[in-house]
Amino acid sequence: MKQKEKETIPAGRIRDLARQAEQNDYLTHTGFLSLSEQSFAAAETDLFTGKRDRKGGWDEASGKWGEAGPGLYGAARSVFYGGFSEADRKVLFFLPSYLDEEELIRREDSGEGILSCLRLTVRGARFTKEIGHRDCLGALMHLGIGREQIGDILIADDGSAAFIYVLSSMADHICRELITVGRAHVDLEIVPPSSCAVRPHLVERAGTVASVRIDSLIAMVFRLSRSAAQDLIAGEQVFADGRTVTSSSWEPSPGCRISVRGHGKFIFDGGEKTTRKGRILVKTRVFS
Repeated sequence: MKQKEKETIPAGRIRDLARQAEQNDYLTHTGFLSLSEQSFAAAETDLFTGKRDRKGGWDEASGKWGEAGPGLYGAARSVFYGGFSEADRKVLFFLPSYLDEEELIRREDSGEGILSCLRLTVRGARFTKEIGHRDCLGALMHLGIGREQIGDILIADDGSAAFIYVLSSMADHICRELITVGRAHVDLEIVPPSSCAVRPHLVERAGTVASVRIDSLIAMVFRLSRSAAQDLIAGEQVFADGRTVTSSSWEPSPGCRISVRGHGKFIFDGGEKTTRKGRILVKTRVFS
């Protein structure tokens, strides 16, 4: 795995936030980051805080960073969180000395932190076409709200409601200004993130592969050829637990969350057994 050279969040911004948390002992954070931005930020944070040195890199065989060395500045602790554990878009927090990860997540889940959850309800839902993710995102962007201020958008099964994770600084503004989504008139209220019961749907998908290489798994899950899966990897379109995968031979561990841009995402649950023909039966859960 390696990091892209160009990202929308500058490396200097990551370093400044880590330095401020370390020097001034207060909580700092980014906006919501995409998977590729999380991949870049995680590598920069590891380098900056001493989890790895400049010579240490991602080891494909072990799935770990190279040997750690002195950080570029201090040892600021960092956490990625997006309002719930399965979130795609997450905020990178740098913690002060008086705050640990457990307490940070408790604060965020209760609505006391920098993340807010908006419950959007469609008026007259029975007579209105259901809304979708693209409708909600488009309506928010139309208000002039930057993508970094918007986290995951979860749509209820019947399309009559949605839960939208945003930075708290924008929550009141959105509640005042967002009146319609698509052709639907909507009402919004701020609720604690923990009150959102909507979660992504996971569909179990099993199959056999010659090996648990990442290209084989992607081909099996999304019904692609191995060469097509390898092209996606070469184009840095594949992410494993937020880090960019660039080696087709890399093998994920059970529980690894894999995202393929343009195709979807799945959780690899591991290999079950070997068939008589020497192929490995693997199980995955695909986000639908």
